[in-house]
Amino acid sequence: GRYGSSGGVASTTMNVTNTPAKDLAYTNCGYCSPTDIRNFLVPGSKFAYALIADAFVLTLAAHDAIPNGQLGLNAIQRRYAKVSTGDAISVSRFVPPEDFNLALLTLDLEFVKKGTKEEQVDAVSLANQVRKRFANQIMTTGQKVTLEYHGNGYIVTVNQATVEGQEKSNVERGMVSADTYIIFEAANSSGIKIVNQREAASSSIFRQKEFNLESLGIGGLGAEFSDIFRRAFASRVFPPHVTSKLGIKHVKGMLLHGPPGTGKTLMARQIGKMLNGKEPKIVNGPEVLSKFVGETEKNVRDLFADAEQDQKTKGDQSELHVIIFDEIDAICKSRGSTRDGTGVHDSIVNQLLTKIDGVESLNNVLLIGMTNRKDLLDEALMRPGRLEVQVEISLPDENGRLQILQIHTNKMKENSFLSPDVNLQELAARTKNYSGAELEGVVKSAVSYALNRQLSMDDLTKPVDEESIKVTMDDFLHAINEVRPAFGASTDDLERCRLVFLFFVYN
Repeated sequence: GRYGSSGGVASTTMNVTNTPAKDLAYTNCGYCSPTDIRNFLVPGSKFAYALIADAFVLTLAAHDAIPNGQLGLNAIQRRYAKVSTGDAISVSRFVPPEDFNLALLTLDLEFVKKGTKEEQVDAVSLANQVRKRFANQIMTTGQKVTLEYHGNGYIVTVNQATVEGQEKSNVERGMVSADTYIIFEAANSSGIKIVNQREAASSSIFRQKEFNLESLGIGGLGAEFSDIFRRAFASRVFPPHVTSKLGIKHVKGMLLHGPPGTGKTLMARQIGKMLNGKEPKIVNGPEVLSKFVGETEKNVRDLFADAEQDQKTKGDQSELHVIIFDEIDAICKSRGSTRDGTGVHDSIVNQLLTKIDGVESLNNVLLIGMTNRKDLLDEALMRPGRLEVQVEISLPDENGRLQILQIHTNKMKENSFLSPDVNLQELAARTKNYSGAELEGVVKSAVSYALNRQLSMDDLTKPVDEESIKVTMDDFLHAINEVRPAFGASTDDLERCRLVFLFFVYN
């Protein structure tokens, strides 16, 4: 098959023993007797491969010190196969399929002896060593391998093993070749700092590899999201050495502005959740204000304290810190516009400017501000280097309204509570000028009509028949009359104006 075969040789049982010599523990090979190895040779090749416990594949080598019927494994291999010395283990010959070379191998590093030691690892040098030492060995996702590098022992976990042109399978495995791209990762707590990571084609800034806005609950904002991604995140996806060669700095701030209820807060929260950095800090503008002198400025400084510490200790390897300011207009009004006598609003603006774009500005921060009164904000905050990406989140168009209605009715459709006569396309056409929040209000109102039909005002304790709950098109039409948009004129008002205009024109 495409994922390897046994070559017609049945699985056999062998007894587990130690690797025959200490220095052989770092080879990642299994060891058996010269007689047994014949059972595992790949036809027409000098290599012998064995599928161990149906979990991972090892290259086998013959050793005179190993008796017949026994298999020598190192401690990490035994732990991964969940066996001890003396245990029986199932072993079968593995014949690699054609085109089995790995295109990409992602490896997670940790020290064999965990401790307080810190070490810098050069990714290019280590990748060359891995390709040389493990050439023609087969790596399986989840497998743990021991590795010696510059006098240190490492345990390497295979996080990703991708064979070129192969779609995702249940078991990801392939053979290490001279062309395999290797990316190294290490937990912040491991004490290992990976430098010169040129192999990384993309960064792990995002938790998911692809975005489905509908599953994130974001409807009708595809164009705005693309705009935000291009301007604020495209540069962060590439490794630091690429951006330094281009001579650019990352975007550190963005402003989402537009009418109330259009999804600014929702989008900011979802952006924060998608990023692979620290948990985003969400701050409402007025919360920062304090009646005590100097306390407000300290609150602003405290928001950036973690990011400062992270940048000092980890430099370019620091995680991204997202700070979300809701109602930013409450604290960042134009300097000199407030007459409160304390000048506290002015000093908040100064403090923010210093942190984002000052002499000791931070490169690991993304500030997302939201407001429906962009005109109140201080102009100095808006220039490049500060809140430079300004995206208007406006009222959704008809297609956007349809997406929002689909998101809010998905659950009831799945559970058969949505009547077949409900036409979301028609509802989207009828709800011109409705914001995302108002459309959610329409759905809630429609559901309230459907639930009300099942209740008896004479006896509210009467059991409800769940099966008979159906939200109909009539419920939605009643809801549209009940929930009116805050922006724009209704169709009736526009028609009335048109008739009045025509009356004056012709008379």
